[in-house]
Amino acid sequence: MKISNQVSSFGATHATIKEAGNAATESLESSSAATTVAAEGIKVSLSEAGIQKSADSKKPESNADIDSSGLPDQTQKTLKMIRELKQKIEEKQQELQALMADQNVDPELKKSQLGALLSTISTLTAGLATANNALEKQAKSGKISADQLGQAKQLAAR
Repeated sequence: MKISNQVSSFGATHATIKEAGNAATESLESSSAATTVAAEGIKVSLSEAGIQKSADSKKPESNADIDSSGLPDQTQKTLKMIRELKQKIEEKQQELQALMADQNVDPELKKSQLGALLSTISTLTAGLATANNALEKQAKSGKISADQLGQAKQLAAR
């Protein structure tokens, strides 16, 4: 009799664990706050809070290498601007991908939002080109050496 009670208890525990797993799966699938991004057949979902936390975690020390580079202040400011513009472009591209993947948005609203995002990305890209040109001008004017320009380009690429 003890054996059958233990077996029955095991069956009930197994069923409870299985039900809990199904509930967790349904909860994840029904979450409407998730952003889905597809890349080469891999599907990744990040919540808005996760995306923001990731962006925030990069900010505090993201410019420490620039600050300790020994480059002139103006060059450091330009490099920081380049990084900020690159980050904003990346964020807008993620928004664009999320909007393109969202099938629940009204087509007219989607078209309007796409236009706004593309315009913003274009503006940010133009700003990035201007900042990169500013580095070149600093080198041509003698404010930084060719070696410093190389160092600045490496820092800007990160």
